[in-house]
Amino acid sequence: MGGDSGRITVRERIDPEITATLFANYRSSADALMELVDNALDSRLPGEPMKVDLAFHGEAVTVMSEGGEGMGPKDLERRYLRWGKSAKRGRELLGQYGQGGKAAIGHLGRRFSVESSRPGDHVGWRFTDPNYRDRSRLKTYELLEVSKRVSHELGYVRIRIDEVDKRIDLKRLGQRLADTYCLLLERGDLQIMLNGALLKPRSLGEIVRKDFRVRAASTIISGWVGRVDPAKRTADFVAGLRCYRLGRLVKDGEFFGHPTPAQEPGMAQLIGEVEVRRVPLTINKSDFDRDSNAWVNIERRLHRLLKPLVRELSRQTESPPPPSAVKVAQQVRRLLSQALRWADRPELFLGTAPGRTGVTQPSNGERSLRERVAAETEPSVPQPASDASPRRRGFGDIVIRPLGPAIRSQTVIEDAVKVVVINSQHPLFRERKGDIWYQLETAASEICKSIEGVTVAEYERRVNEIVLLAFRLRGRRRKARTAAAQLKILQ
Repeated sequence: MGGDSGRITVRERIDPEITATLFANYRSSADALMELVDNALDSRLPGEPMKVDLAFHGEAVTVMSEGGEGMGPKDLERRYLRWGKSAKRGRELLGQYGQGGKAAIGHLGRRFSVESSRPGDHVGWRFTDPNYRDRSRLKTYELLEVSKRVSHELGYVRIRIDEVDKRIDLKRLGQRLADTYCLLLERGDLQIMLNGALLKPRSLGEIVRKDFRVRAASTIISGWVGRVDPAKRTADFVAGLRCYRLGRLVKDGEFFGHPTPAQEPGMAQLIGEVEVRRVPLTINKSDFDRDSNAWVNIERRLHRLLKPLVRELSRQTESPPPPSAVKVAQQVRRLLSQALRWADRPELFLGTAPGRTGVTQPSNGERSLRERVAAETEPSVPQPASDASPRRRGFGDIVIRPLGPAIRSQTVIEDAVKVVVINSQHPLFRERKGDIWYQLETAASEICKSIEGVTVAEYERRVNEIVLLAFRLRGRRRKARTAAAQLKILQ
């Protein structure tokens, strides 16, 4: 700070430790690894295919991209090692923020080395960080000249991450990679090797499709839309349009303002792909900036484009769920509502129906959990009806609808009521025939998804608490009914 004649100057500062917060920007190790693949894709040379090889050995991960621009000493310093400054900004590429690849490495492990070379160079360059997660200061590295790993006319980047402390499921990673880069794999623009195995593009099944090209957001939006035969859907089929940036899947299950299968069952047959241009991506590439003018413009145009097909699909109905499962859903709703009340989380499942009035009960803090559960199952004393009686908000609803085989449940808002839709076409629903415990666990899991800022362990604990409460409530109710029946016989 400095100043003269009453004038004060203040300057921005940055603490290098803030970079460590970016390491936690990934939901999973697969997301972090795909960030490294995205960086490789952004280095593609026009008209040239790209090869990416991912190898896992012990606590080490190696990601090597071959056939792109590569990097020399100046590129490593000016582009790669500069936080928040990206030469890609303003270009139609995947990365824009100058932090993704560096943060992905820090998310995965403690140590790393980067080795690279540009096309035409006869040597490569390498630097290493033995304690990358120490962000108390910005780093300085010494570049070492090394032998080039590929022919001199090719560029490459090789990243090795050691002391990896994140769980990596190779089977799931392979599925995610094959799905996310499906278009590029199909066109031959990208080849991905996972521990020596060549990944094949994911099939969307048999589809009747129609191509389109429309103008929106001052650019051309192209893709196709169609419908899939319900009997020939793959097990992991997700209805809706798949939205890409430069052939990389960003968001699937998009309906551009039209009803989803949870609202219109016929929409479970809608499928399509669209390349979305000019719309900024979120920092972790999980979605588009939906508040941008470009997205609003494109959404409005594709909403009109889809309208005839949506009108046709909305008239179609699929096989209704079993009546027994529909009846069970109402039992689950009552159990879940009571369990959430006793767990002090009724706001997770609110509706607009009026609640019953009754005798004043002690507050939850004045009674033990056992007393509260027991009180719920005891007969209540009816109170005189009165327009002046206090009313409280009721609870949401649970319905059974077909959503396609890949979705277990969804939450929608209908007439200001939170509605949990349980999918009657999910394989587990069919295996269990929609019994009460399957529906209860599914609904509890869906409701707890709305709790923000909880870890996976905390999420599982809360789901388990609600299910166990409901289990106890149902057990006490059945005992009460049995006792009442026996008393009636004796009388």
